[in-house]
Amino acid sequence: MNPDTVERSGVDKEILASLKLKAELKLLPIVLRAVRDVACRYGLDKASVRDLELATEEACHNVIEHAYEPGEEGYYQVKIHREPTCFRITVRDQGMPFNLQRLNEDETSDIGVKLMRACTDEIRSRYLGKRGKVVELVKNFSFESVEDLNVPTVQPSAVKMAPASEKVILRLMRPDETVSLARLIYRVYGYTYPHEDIYYPEKFASLLESGLVTSCVAVNEQDEIVGHLGVFLETPEDHVGESALAAVDPRYRGRGLFPKMKKMMMEEMAAKGILGLYSRAVTVHMASQKSNVKMGSKETGFILGHSPPTAIFKKMKTETASIRRTVALFYVPVVPDQEQTVFLPCKHQEIIRKIYNHTGLSRVIKKADPENMNLAPHSHIHSHVLPEMASAFLRVKVFGVDFIDELKLQIRDLKLRGTELIVLDLPLKDPNTAILFPEIENMKFFFGGIMPEYLDGDSIRLQYLHNVAFDPESVDVYSEFARDIFDYVVDEWKKQNLE
Repeated sequence: MNPDTVERSGVDKEILASLKLKAELKLLPIVLRAVRDVACRYGLDKASVRDLELATEEACHNVIEHAYEPGEEGYYQVKIHREPTCFRITVRDQGMPFNLQRLNEDETSDIGVKLMRACTDEIRSRYLGKRGKVVELVKNFSFESVEDLNVPTVQPSAVKMAPASEKVILRLMRPDETVSLARLIYRVYGYTYPHEDIYYPEKFASLLESGLVTSCVAVNEQDEIVGHLGVFLETPEDHVGESALAAVDPRYRGRGLFPKMKKMMMEEMAAKGILGLYSRAVTVHMASQKSNVKMGSKETGFILGHSPPTAIFKKMKTETASIRRTVALFYVPVVPDQEQTVFLPCKHQEIIRKIYNHTGLSRVIKKADPENMNLAPHSHIHSHVLPEMASAFLRVKVFGVDFIDELKLQIRDLKLRGTELIVLDLPLKDPNTAILFPEIENMKFFFGGIMPEYLDGDSIRLQYLHNVAFDPESVDVYSEFARDIFDYVVDEWKKQNLE
């Protein structure tokens, strides 16, 4: 694994400071002063700065005291990152291995671990093989939720349709409009929307300012947001964005706002150099699938058990269903498609060819030669974990000689953290995907579909369900082609459960 793999989980970060120090206690104040000064200067409140400083002190002290033998000259590295929604400190050393698992245990008697947990919002740890180990400390910015802001809301039962003569215009959203957006989301979804960030206006504003989110809004004559559609990038280098968070105020439905917003965002993202948009349509009904098809999007796969059935917020009503919801994957190019070469796993060549024909994407399919397998010294697996959804999304950027072992470690760690769904994307332009595919499937991953242009080229998307109940009868599928893909994915899921 690349030494920075863990440090790059989630969105890419701005590294504000990087220090390499000899593992001596007398140098520790230099680290703590840097953390304190940098965090203060970049917007973390005083209480959070103090928490982060205490957690960093404990993590570094562990390295200084336990990573190296008496008299052994050792060093460790501390990096300070700022993300749109949090600060992240990484502490890495190449000293003696010790039990990192204690950082992830629910119950611990270790006072130092308890202190780090109390002072942070998340702790992550990882072994890096010959490159040692790393511990991550995360402290979120203090954002008020829409509940805390006492924003007046309109109850659905009180909704009256807006006059047909009232004008509604489309434009890009400004970061200072996130409270108005939160009100719209409440009108449409209540507190049931799965992505928690939308209920924290300042947090969502940070994502807009970072460029990871671009939003189209429909506004009425009072400049109130009555429609929204966002495009989300996971990293600044992404070539495709996710079209998500579609909402139209009940008072303004029937005006065709969604297709108008989708068209505007396709044009906007093309101007930004994005190649296409993908979306995840719910399958508890067919309406969103139908809308995607009407807008020219094509089905490329299904993720079983994608979304948890229960609520995130305490005010949400718990559903009677106990199974996670399935989503259909859609893709639409926003610029003319360019031909590219792909190496397909033998087992799934037929279904992938059908998907390519359905989407109209031009691909040259070649056979991978196992005799010419070329692996890098270390793997690079990008990780994006969503604890509120008990889900993790992994992207393979570089295949290394340690790939299988590294993937096994990631799966084990994610399962220990209660992750129920692991999605894995493998680059189809890399012949190593086809060569290593049988070993990957032997780890209980099964086919989910393809994601065009997702990894500097197309990816094959696999999924891993951990202790998740699934009922195919709970899924509604809109088109005949989608039914073919869904049946194929379900068959693959059944095979994995029988083995």
